Amino acid sequence: MKNFSLLLLSLLISGAAFCQLDTLQPKTKISDVTIFFSGAQLTRQIELKLNKGKYLLILDKLPQEINPKSIQVNGIANCKILSVKHQLNYQNENKKGKDEVLIKTSIDEQSFKIKEIKNKLNVFELEEKLLLDNSQLSKKEDGASISKIKEAADFYRQRLNEIRKEKLSLITESEDINKKIQELNVQMNELTSKKHKTYSQILITLDCEKPISAEMPVSYFISSAGWEPLYDFRVDDIKKPLSIVYNANVFQSSGEDWNNVNIKLSSNNPTISGSKPEIIPWYLGSRNPYQKENIVKGNSAIKGRILDATTNEGLPFVNVVVLDGEKNIAAATTDMDGAYTIKPIPSGQFDVKVAYLGYKAMLEKNVIFNKDQITFLDFKMQPTTLSLEAFEVKNYTVPLISMDQTTSGETISGSDISRISGGITSGTYFSSPWTSDKEAYDSDLRGKKAGYGYGYFVDGLKTREMETANYISNTLKSNVSNLEYVIEIPYTIPSDGEDYSIKIKEVSLTVDYIYHAVPKLDNDVFLTAEIVGWTELNLLSGKSSIYYQGTFTGESYIDANQAGDTLNVSLGRDRNIIVKREGSKEMNDKQILGKNIKETLGWNITVKNNKTASIKIIVDDQFPVSEKKSIEVERLDYSNAKLDDKTGKLSWELLIEPNDKKVVNFKYSVKYPKYSNLTIE
Repeated sequence: MKNFSLLLLSLLISGAAFCQLDTLQPKTKISDVTIFFSGAQLTRQIELKLNKGKYLLILDKLPQEINPKSIQVNGIANCKILSVKHQLNYQNENKKGKDEVLIKTSIDEQSFKIKEIKNKLNVFELEEKLLLDNSQLSKKEDGASISKIKEAADFYRQRLNEIRKEKLSLITESEDINKKIQELNVQMNELTSKKHKTYSQILITLDCEKPISAEMPVSYFISSAGWEPLYDFRVDDIKKPLSIVYNANVFQSSGEDWNNVNIKLSSNNPTISGSKPEIIPWYLGSRNPYQKENIVKGNSAIKGRILDATTNEGLPFVNVVVLDGEKNIAAATTDMDGAYTIKPIPSGQFDVKVAYLGYKAMLEKNVIFNKDQITFLDFKMQPTTLSLEAFEVKNYTVPLISMDQTTSGETISGSDISRISGGITSGTYFSSPWTSDKEAYDSDLRGKKAGYGYGYFVDGLKTREMETANYISNTLKSNVSNLEYVIEIPYTIPSDGEDYSIKIKEVSLTVDYIYHAVPKLDNDVFLTAEIVGWTELNLLSGKSSIYYQGTFTGESYIDANQAGDTLNVSLGRDRNIIVKREGSKEMNDKQILGKNIKETLGWNITVKNNKTASIKIIVDDQFPVSEKKSIEVERLDYSNAKLDDKTGKLSWELLIEPNDKKVVNFKYSVKYPKYSNLTIE
């Protein structure tokens, strides 16, 4: 009994202390974002103007995906942080706001007008039927007089015209009212789409020793963001240095726009577990506990359009939700054209639900999301009552189209799906790299700073442009660890899942320009740049765009994991250098030696330099190689080429002056049995 009394007393004291807190919802803004290959750490600034006392600060409307263990609050002078807690704020979908009530009232009024019009149309149709049923004049022996016929005809004509004119007017009025109802439905959907979201709240208890006016930073990690390194290799002339432009494709779909934030791009990946793997019992005859799943883990994306099934017009503000059973995985709303993009989505098999006021909701089941691939999925919604309860449920059975790692894959639904371009949407991603924890934030971490310890590589940017590139890979690897680029000017990144291009920096360096030709396979000459000591450039694996003399010549891929001190970058074709490979009639010969045939072939390769500068060029060809004793190859001549004896590859390294040419040749013979159907070139 004594213990119970003490517990009750402590609860009363703590309750009284809690009641003394002033509850505030201060203004906050995102100031800094560190973006990783997968995920981002956001820092918000809380604007505080407080008197002496204790306060409970509620930070609301934050992304649901925030994990409590990632939250960090930095203290400020003359103010103690007593506690930091995280909780989910589930929106009350049944409670209607003032705007919703007004719109619902307008919809009801317009619907009532439609009913009145239908009643009037029914009355006119009955009258029209009555007139038509009684339009025949009664027959008498002497018949009706001409005056009576004319009088009756005038009456029927006038009245029927009046009826049909009134009906046409009512139908036109009904169409206008239906358009108003559709417009009101759009407004209602725009309001209700926000109510389907669940937000995070961060609760901070402060004890201010004196009045303060300051900004308090709070940071947390989200999964719904990422970036991919991209490079531009630009060459104006082989006499000039090579220019490398470092770019990044940045995306996020956290549900809130990042407006004028300071951005850092990090090569670190905090989502990778730091725990060592554990051995578990492996019983033969049972399922292998280490067997890989069919779906490779990683991030995916979905794009599509939501259309009116009767008009094929896009529907704005449609709620699109990716579900794992009853759990929301990710969500978005369509733009004004009915397009939506949700990115990233964890790979796996999920359901996709769409709901829109005034239309029958739809549920696409068992949609496959594979790593680093985009699933394209459209919906055509049937107009219905104002209820959102009815669902059209379909099973998604179309198999995924496998694509390689450097391109975006696609999944296409069998229900009238077409390729679409990504739309501007707002979305929320609901998973986290850390273990889920809804309990109070550990007070021991109060006020600590993030201890990632990056190396800094500072450079800047002047412009921003929207890109419509393919969905990025989240499996990028690098031989540069914990590299961070600091962007010098603030950026705005909308929460639409689309890629935004950021220019990080530009460097120029002297390289060796070497041309390559393989005339046996291609008549064009290819320019390459050999970058010595390229590891000092801190390049990450990623796509590259090649520009030669101001013209885009193609794309390539930088593999930062390749061995060697020299990086070879292909810069495309140069048609100012002519290469011609011809057979030598003087060298060619064919002899029959008993049961064998001996053929001798010779080739002349001419390289003409039409440029105004001297060039280095490597020309490759080959001798055939035999693995059979019955087939003998004799290498007769190869004019000072480098020879790989094992593979038969020939390489000539030539220096050619402007408007000059050089000729190289090689010759070989092949002896083989008559019965062999052998092609020696």
